[in-house]
Amino acid sequence: MKLLNITNRYYIIIALVLLLISSAFLAYRVVYVIDNEVSEHMLFEKLEIEKQLALQKGLQDIHFIIGDRLEVEPVDKFTSFRVAIKDTVIFDLYEKNNVPYRILSYQQLIRGKAYNIKIARRLTENNQLVNGIFTTLLLVAIDIIICFYFLNRWFSSRVWNPFYRALNILKNFDLQKGGIAHFQKSKVEEFNTLNAELTKLTDKVARDYRNLREFTENMSHETQTPLAIIRSKLELLLQKANDEEQVKQILSTLDSVNRLSKMNKGLILLTRIDNDQYAGQQMLPLGKILRDHLEDLDLFILSHELKVHTEIDDTVHISMNPHLAGILFTNLLSNAIKYNIQNGVLSIVLNKHGITIANSGGPLVIPGQEVFERFRKGDSPDSIGLGLAIVKKIIVHCGFSIHYEYINHLHSFEIKFENAEIPHEELEG
Repeated sequence: MKLLNITNRYYIIIALVLLLISSAFLAYRVVYVIDNEVSEHMLFEKLEIEKQLALQKGLQDIHFIIGDRLEVEPVDKFTSFRVAIKDTVIFDLYEKNNVPYRILSYQQLIRGKAYNIKIARRLTENNQLVNGIFTTLLLVAIDIIICFYFLNRWFSSRVWNPFYRALNILKNFDLQKGGIAHFQKSKVEEFNTLNAELTKLTDKVARDYRNLREFTENMSHETQTPLAIIRSKLELLLQKANDEEQVKQILSTLDSVNRLSKMNKGLILLTRIDNDQYAGQQMLPLGKILRDHLEDLDLFILSHELKVHTEIDDTVHISMNPHLAGILFTNLLSNAIKYNIQNGVLSIVLNKHGITIANSGGPLVIPGQEVFERFRKGDSPDSIGLGLAIVKKIIVHCGFSIHYEYINHLHSFEIKFENAEIPHEELEG
């Protein structure tokens, strides 16, 4: 979830809670104020009635009722000055329903005569009042939240615009294209500080990448030349050697030099893949590539007298670096042939979902999940332990996945084309 949506969600939740609490408090206060106002107004009416009875003799000694609001009844004896106020309900002929009323009743002496006086005042129905308040506040809250949401998005997008610009620059930051990132200045001090630190970081990454790349290229060039010289001199010594023990020593040394050369090339290749020096991709016909590699390895297949089983879909093309594709299939097929048994089976299946290369053989002496680790050679003394590590590195670099399993005396390597560009259906047409 985006940062802007998270902040908006929290703001809306807080606003809703505050509005609910405020609405409840406001409803209570409105009802309380109206209730007090009714009582005060009835006490004021009490004084006015007493004043009118004292001034107008025609109203004295008469029992009269004015609507449902006032009743004056003369009595023979005055009993108490107590004023009673009670809430009740009275049937309303207009609404045809019981409605709430407040009745103030008391006795009063006016010019020496006693009267029973009742004043009734219709009350505002609290339920309707509270519902009205809540409905009004709800509409106001919805309006405020909608306005707040869009205004907050607008303000936040302007305030956070430098951050998103910096994020976009980092997304497009490519070491292969020079690795230079230019961040724009902002009015916000925190974003300027962030951009300054990001500039330092990207510059350091680019500098380290260039140094590592130069080191890899220099190592590749400088180490191969001495190794080639050593190999050629050992071969000359081997031709001139007469003693059997010397021949063994020279052959052993020559084998170590060859292994060192292969190891050097393998490690340099892994470093180059890590440094993304094989970024160029093109659509490759995997069926043709597999058939060409099998043809190149035909002599080794014949020497092992292997039974080759192929199910190759020649319509499958995939976007991949050609050089890495060659290394990948050379290593997998060579591994399947080298560690096969005499008269064994070599199976190759290619379809739009992936490639499966399987070979017969005995079980591994190391756990299956460790076959792709560097320098895990198993029981093969002449292996440098980098072939499958290179395979795994290429697979990860291309965005595929690879899985190894040993079933029914078959070592199986399955590559799945996950997140790969495969125009399979278009090529079929």
